[in-house]
Amino acid sequence: MNFRLLGAWASRFSAGGLVVLVVILALSFVAVVLIPGLKLASDLASSTVALKFVGQQQRNPALIHASLDSMHDRLTNRGYIQESLDQLRDAATKLDAGLQDMTAQRSSSWFSVFADTSALGAPIAGKHATSLREVWAKEQESIEPILKFKGVPYQDNEATGTALNDAGKQLERDVTAASRASKRLIPLIDNELTAIVGELQAANARSATKLRLVMLTGLLIAVLLAGFVTILLLARQRQEASLREARQQTADILRTVKDGLFLLDENLVIGASYSSALESLFQRNDFAGLPFEKLLKNIVSEKTLSTALKFVGVLWSERTKENLVKTINPLGEVEVNVDNGRGEVSTRYLQFEFHRVRVDGKITQVLVSVSDVSARVDLARELQSSQTQAQAQVDTLLGILHVDPAQLASFLNDSNAAMKMINAVLREPAREESAFRKKLDTLFRQVHSVKGEAAALGLSSIESRAHSFEDDLKILREKADLSGNDFLPLVIKLDDLLTHLQSVGDLVSRLARLHVAATRNTEPDSHTATAVIEGGSDIAAKPDASVPSMLQQLTARVASENNKEASLQCMGFDTVPDEYRRIVKDIAVQAVRNSIVHGIESTADRHTAGKPAQGRLKLIFQELGIAGYKLIAEDDGQGLSTERIKEAALKKGFITPERAATLDAKQVFSLLFQPGFSTVEIATKDAGRGVGMNLMAGLMQQIGGKVSVATVPGKFTRLTLTLPPAKRAGNTEAA
Repeated sequence: MNFRLLGAWASRFSAGGLVVLVVILALSFVAVVLIPGLKLASDLASSTVALKFVGQQQRNPALIHASLDSMHDRLTNRGYIQESLDQLRDAATKLDAGLQDMTAQRSSSWFSVFADTSALGAPIAGKHATSLREVWAKEQESIEPILKFKGVPYQDNEATGTALNDAGKQLERDVTAASRASKRLIPLIDNELTAIVGELQAANARSATKLRLVMLTGLLIAVLLAGFVTILLLARQRQEASLREARQQTADILRTVKDGLFLLDENLVIGASYSSALESLFQRNDFAGLPFEKLLKNIVSEKTLSTALKFVGVLWSERTKENLVKTINPLGEVEVNVDNGRGEVSTRYLQFEFHRVRVDGKITQVLVSVSDVSARVDLARELQSSQTQAQAQVDTLLGILHVDPAQLASFLNDSNAAMKMINAVLREPAREESAFRKKLDTLFRQVHSVKGEAAALGLSSIESRAHSFEDDLKILREKADLSGNDFLPLVIKLDDLLTHLQSVGDLVSRLARLHVAATRNTEPDSHTATAVIEGGSDIAAKPDASVPSMLQQLTARVASENNKEASLQCMGFDTVPDEYRRIVKDIAVQAVRNSIVHGIESTADRHTAGKPAQGRLKLIFQELGIAGYKLIAEDDGQGLSTERIKEAALKKGFITPERAATLDAKQVFSLLFQPGFSTVEIATKDAGRGVGMNLMAGLMQQIGGKVSVATVPGKFTRLTLTLPPAKRAGNTEAA
């Protein structure tokens, strides 16, 4: 036999494959040899039992004939007949039951698959069944009257002695007739039973011969099977030597490669072979048989882990395009926290790549490569930071160029005053909880004012820093107990915001100097200077003339970011006195944001309510003579719901259920001006902090003004702020 050819063929099978092959051959041996042998042995046993059974039945016909002769003699001699009658009945009963079993159809067993189909379900009597039933029926008919006999066949007479009575005479006639019939029928039954015995003996001989043949065939097959398996194992040993050499080469490669390599099976379990680099990457050495989930658990976030497991699971689908899903790899560059074994956790960045392994066109495993890209990430971050700083400076410069100089100058002045106020509040000593809460509310109002005007001017860099400042203030507001140390981190945020405002001021100063220099060196009708600051706006322009424009820009931005449509109408802002300039501007900014976020409905809701798609806002400043001034902020939105306000107040703990039941509409509306109160669940940069309305109330309280609220659900909301005459305003610049 060609061992090389056999070895090459055997190499196609793994060790498990050879085991399966041997099992298949063994099962084939069982199916071809053992099962037919078991069937033949079963047939032999059945035939032997049947042969014994038929032999037992051969005694009964002779007993019947002998019983009839005995009864005839005893009746003639006036002897006791009961013993012969009982013997007749017993023999007849046994023969009848036996013949029924012998002539009945037999149910086929599961061995019948291997039997002669012509004999399936045949009775033991075979072809003799019909003849036996017919002969026995005639015999039964002849002995039936005898079997039914009861009583005594004799009578005693003094004259004649013992004589047959009428029943006895009839019994004698029946016995005589039955005896004559049995002489003819019993030999026929004996002949049939003898023939059946002969056939069963012949069947036994045939089954025994077949069984010997099957056993000899099985022995031959077993020898051939053992030889075949031996040859396969020898060939397999040669193949194993080649495989060991290949494994050693693979191990050498895995030991020297710098990246972590391992294979995942369909159950996402790591295989036995992996590169040594994994141990240094993950600070562990128990990778073989480790589930991929356990490898990542505790070193990445739960969200990343869940997404990664789903991603790897998708790779096993034949319908998934491998190159396409690589673009959404959640482990393409992931931050991990690895315990170095000394109680210290090191942070590094790993890159996982996944590649399908196919055998005969079928996905069998996924190859995972892991590389440490921490140095690349750090370099990219440094580059990104530099680019971000440069971009921030450019964005800030572009933002300044797009802002009206008068508005920008006014904003910087007001912001500078706000920063001074914040600094003073942070420095102010406090001991009681109420004092800390008051400081917190003041800081919120000042920062919110700066954020609102920065948002209105489109100065996103300042707005984002102020919003971050508010985040820290919100955390403090939610704390149960406050202390002076809690305010210390705010100094860092204040310094960042103040430094940025100063850098903006420096840029404005430089631009102003460039503008002046350009103006001196350019003809009066030249457009060079006007190109520097967006249309060459007049630095000395009246500040209040630009407020409506700023508010229009704010309206457009907030509406767009909230997927709404809104228009703003401003009236009377040219009559605002200097003392109220900042107050009116701050209130107007807050009014616009509140109206769009809380009041104006979405386009779909306005369409359902029969309103124009574009919501309408009005800001009107009026002079009242000696009565002072009035600022009206109105929108045609959904109005205020007292139930919704009370529900939000209950949820946030501003009131108790008992208190809520006693509040009238005016008292409910007053909740809107409480610090920290908002009907918005999730805070955004435009709403949800609970500061805007409180800012209005604080400004009005500072100057001695009043605020009133009017609303009709589904129609409008109107805020009316009454300001005292300007001479009572006091120093509003520090507000």
